[in-house]
Amino acid sequence: MSETTYEAVIGVWDGHDAGAALLIDGRVVLALNEERLTGRKLEVGLPVRAIAAMRAAAGNRRIAWAPCTSDFAKTLTRVFPSMKESYYKLRRRLVPPGPLHGLKQRAKYRLTQWPTNGLLRAWARRSFASALAVPLADIFLVEHHEAHAASAAMWPAWDRDALIVTLDGIGDGESGSVWEWSESDSTLRKIISIPGSASLGLFFEHVTNELQMRPLEDEGKVMALASFAAETPAATNPFLAWFSLEADAQGLPVLRCSVPPTRMARAVASVIWCTPREQVCKLAQQTLQVLVPKFFSMLATATGRSAFGYAGGVASNIKVNRLIRHTPGIERLEVCPAMGDGGLALGSALAIWRKVTGRRPLPFTDFRLGTDHGDLGRDAEAIARAHAADFLRPADIATAAAERIAAGEIVMWAQGRMELGARALGARSIVARADSTTARDDLNLRLKRRVWFQPFCPTMLLSEAPTLLADYRGARDTNLHMTTGFATTPAGRAALAGAIGPDGSCRPQMVVEDATDPWYRLLAKVKVLTGTGAIISTSLNMHGKPMSDTADGVVEAWLESGVQHLVLGSALLTKKPSPATSRP
Repeated sequence: MSETTYEAVIGVWDGHDAGAALLIDGRVVLALNEERLTGRKLEVGLPVRAIAAMRAAAGNRRIAWAPCTSDFAKTLTRVFPSMKESYYKLRRRLVPPGPLHGLKQRAKYRLTQWPTNGLLRAWARRSFASALAVPLADIFLVEHHEAHAASAAMWPAWDRDALIVTLDGIGDGESGSVWEWSESDSTLRKIISIPGSASLGLFFEHVTNELQMRPLEDEGKVMALASFAAETPAATNPFLAWFSLEADAQGLPVLRCSVPPTRMARAVASVIWCTPREQVCKLAQQTLQVLVPKFFSMLATATGRSAFGYAGGVASNIKVNRLIRHTPGIERLEVCPAMGDGGLALGSALAIWRKVTGRRPLPFTDFRLGTDHGDLGRDAEAIARAHAADFLRPADIATAAAERIAAGEIVMWAQGRMELGARALGARSIVARADSTTARDDLNLRLKRRVWFQPFCPTMLLSEAPTLLADYRGARDTNLHMTTGFATTPAGRAALAGAIGPDGSCRPQMVVEDATDPWYRLLAKVKVLTGTGAIISTSLNMHGKPMSDTADGVVEAWLESGVQHLVLGSALLTKKPSPATSRP
């Protein structure tokens, strides 16, 4: 049987934020991160529940399996799974560091620098064939940055050839890469490999860790806290002095770092020792804001390309992405919404579909790719009885939610298939009035129990963007997935007061008109009631816990939170006031 007879591809990632993704006939039909099924944030290890869901959805089709990454460090954790679990608990601050913590940390950063090779790839294929109980011939291994690149290149519909950039921590010995994407034949060709020794992702990870935050999880807090520090001249930034960015003979960028990864922690700690925390964050953020846009600018100049795709952990930095978007020569920037390692399974599946069938995967824009459970609220009446809550099934759930939001109340919103990636895009959201700083503070400090300085994001009707956003330039800036930052107008600062940072910036989701989508109808009704089609939208979870794919998980989060209202599919559940929950 030839490779072209494959009818489905399942991508698998078993590292940080493990998950799986399924393509059938070139269409992404399901993609899930394991955390949304186990309830353990940023789950690690073979995603057995997600894989089971993919297999069930694939039915009797012949499947090509697309696992990702085979470097030596990853191989070690597959041979000794306890190493992966131990690091997970330590990274998430669930256990105290032991006496050998420093030694283990240096070993980790040394081993992850080693690239993959033929022996490691062969072992990885056999290991996955055994773990998945499938023939070895059906295993097609994908390298780490190839998967990131595919995740950035293959979901958009391009009107021209593009460059695809990946900037990450480390994987298969690389910290980044650049690829040429040909839209005519849907192929990726690598033109730049960035070594792990020059990793911007590892640098930011070290800053996060040395500030006593959780690496691979709290980098967004570093970015947020930077907004509260004074401006610092780039010439006096010690972090920036570690990196160099020069052009090769073809004009392509070459990134280097003078501080080895094994010494980075100590070097970062020495800066932190004599620098206020907010200023450290500012220096780290400035380092990315100087280097990454310059890297893109050099690429645009050297190649003449004006369209770019972007993925990898560094691509989650929305303030850097805003600067890239405004870089001369760049006309289109598409950031994969599942830009971090949680998107590797999707990228692997997309890449292998193209390889085994010779056909381009079908482009798509809707990243609500979780399990289709039907109406999440079909059992809502029984749930209300079990928890002594009020139950309502209104004629239009969007209208009922909008009325409560307009009245200043906070609502949990769970509709349909959940999002892939970290952003709340209308399937699992907590929503409130966008102009309410009271709602913002309530959400941060009392309901979600997050740090005070972390801003929320607005979701708005696309038609509101020209009025609310100062640097919105039309279709080229349409941001459907909260992947880039924007400045606000004076009107926007007032209308979005609860969803902007201290510098007036925000990370908006723009929603196109679609009367069949409850998310659009919610915003349209909010506009009728308040005058502005915008809301605060944050992920439906408690801080430190993941969003849930299932109605049971959503209800659990609602009961744990202080939020009164839950929209669950077609139903509205409301907690009855009690002395413990009532507020003056």
